[in-house]
Amino acid sequence: MDKLYEINFYYVKSDFCHIVNSLAKKLRDKKVLVNLSNELEMNFLDKYLWTKEKNEFLPHKTFTEKLNIKDNLVLFHGDYLKINNLLNFDIILVSPGVKIKKISNLKKFFFFSYDEVNEQIISTISTKLKNKIKKIKCFYEFDKFKWKTI
Repeated sequence: MDKLYEINFYYVKSDFCHIVNSLAKKLRDKKVLVNLSNELEMNFLDKYLWTKEKNEFLPHKTFTEKLNIKDNLVLFHGDYLKINNLLNFDIILVSPGVKIKKISNLKKFFFFSYDEVNEQIISTISTKLKNKIKKIKCFYEFDKFKWKTI
C-alpha cells in the first residue's frame, strides 16, 4: 500500500507571510518546506522572516543556499518533486498561488487559499485521494488568526 498523507486546507484572510511566520514557530522542531509561486514571492518571504520580529529570530534558508541536515525551514519555488535535496522533509506549506499536481514523498501538506470556502472542491479532492489520505482537515479564517473547522 502507498504511503498515507495528512492534508490540511486553510481558507485564509491574513497575509500568507504572517501565517508562515506563525506556523513555522509552532513547527520549529519539524522539517518544513514552504512552496512559493515564484522567486519574487520567495525573496519577499525570505526578507520578511529575517526582519519581521526584532526580538526573535526564525532561522530559515532558501533552496538556492547550501543546505545542511540541521536546516528545518526552507523556502523554495517551483515543483517540489523536482528538487532532489529536499527529500528529508516531512511537511510542506503551499502558498495560495501554487498548484500541486501530485501528492507524494512528504507526510503532511498544508494548502492555503484566499478563495471563498468551497466544500465541493474539498469533497472532490477527498474522493480522488481517498486511498492516499490518512487524515484531512479543513479550516477557514473567520477573523485574523481565528479559525473554524469546516
